[in-house]
Amino acid sequence: MSALSSHTKLNRWMAMIFIAIAILGLAVSFWFSASQTISHQSEKLASACGKIDKEVAQLFPSNDFRQVRVGNPDLLQQQMYRVTSTMSGTEGGFWHINSKFFGYSFPTYLGNDIKSGVPEAEKTLLSSLAQRSLEQRQITLSVQRNDSNALIGVACPVTTHEGLSAWLMQRTSLVPLSYTLLSVGLFSIILVLSVISLSRTIVFERSWYSERDRLVKQAEDETKPVPVTSGINEIQPLLMLLYQSRQKRINLERSISSLEAKLSRNHELSVVARLATSLARELQLRLKAANTDNKELVIEQIQQLLHSYINLDLRHRSHSGAEQINVKDWLQQVASYHQHNSAGDQQSINAICTEDLVLEQNYLLLRYAVDVFIMQAVTFGPKHGEVLLKAIERDNKLIIEIVDESEGLTKDEERRMFRQDDVLPEAYGKGLKPVRDALQSIGAEVSYQADGENSRFILQIPMTSD
Repeated sequence: MSALSSHTKLNRWMAMIFIAIAILGLAVSFWFSASQTISHQSEKLASACGKIDKEVAQLFPSNDFRQVRVGNPDLLQQQMYRVTSTMSGTEGGFWHINSKFFGYSFPTYLGNDIKSGVPEAEKTLLSSLAQRSLEQRQITLSVQRNDSNALIGVACPVTTHEGLSAWLMQRTSLVPLSYTLLSVGLFSIILVLSVISLSRTIVFERSWYSERDRLVKQAEDETKPVPVTSGINEIQPLLMLLYQSRQKRINLERSISSLEAKLSRNHELSVVARLATSLARELQLRLKAANTDNKELVIEQIQQLLHSYINLDLRHRSHSGAEQINVKDWLQQVASYHQHNSAGDQQSINAICTEDLVLEQNYLLLRYAVDVFIMQAVTFGPKHGEVLLKAIERDNKLIIEIVDESEGLTKDEERRMFRQDDVLPEAYGKGLKPVRDALQSIGAEVSYQADGENSRFILQIPMTSD
């Protein structure tokens, strides 16, 4: 869009520049046209003639009577010479109606021959013009012209003398009318074309932005398809890009939804696999502890565990599978199992419970949670030292602490500890979200503490499943 904006701005500025050139050209053509040239020069000569009358009037005080004859022609010609010396190509003089005095001055004459007066034809014209000014008592004007030249004459009465008139004459070159018409026509065409171009540019900009806003509004509506056609050709590539990006996004969303479904299924399978592992460990413990002569009791315990496993649902708190557990014996059995099957040569796993506590809860979920925390300490904790299971009762809750000799986690790791699952955790504190969910399903809570020397997971479990 920035490229389009630059292009339209350039077109607008170019049109405005050509409009300014056309207007300036028309103004110059009009200013230098023949009629305007004659008008300008006539005004200039009339102003100079009036100035001559004032200059002469300064030589003759107003309280004196008007001069009847020209007794001082040289003095008058000096004033004429002084005024016309600043006017290039201007001839001037005086004419007296009675004595037929005809003064003449041409100070700006540049010719090589001697210029002593005007021809008889022009002299007749000027005397007639001067006589008319005396009769009308005002400045009079005479113009004789052809296509390329004009002879402009001006006469005005001299107020200090009776029957005396000053005259000025100038030959002026004119711009031929054909040239003026050609210039006016050319600049008029430029002006019209420039105005049309500017109008089209403005209309295009407005329609472009209007079309853009319409398309943006339509594209924001996810329920409608992206339009792929437009009345403005410059927008067409943008629409195709938008359509392609929308299709890519839809395909990506479908892929993400598919992956999320697979991840959700993998999560469920990982939880089932972990629960199955805890179930297998518990069955192994019970088979070892059971009296092989009492087969019916062994079968009953196995069926009870299998029933609780099959009916387990972590999304809701479930009372299925609840049974009474002797906490002291059970923790000792779990510690002994992991000591022989999970711990390394320099790792020891011990259990402490000083009270005879009986817990009524979902047996399999407790075993699953304790197994995960012990495996965390054994697998990712120090390769030597002790893992201690401690159990006490407080406020009708069983408090189980799984303590190991890890230094602890960072604040960021601790904040993320129970927020995400990890099917195959590769570090201490990872993949514990399913454990928290399992404990919450039976009304239990889990927390983590570290003091720089030891780390502990603290389970707070209701003593009964009611």
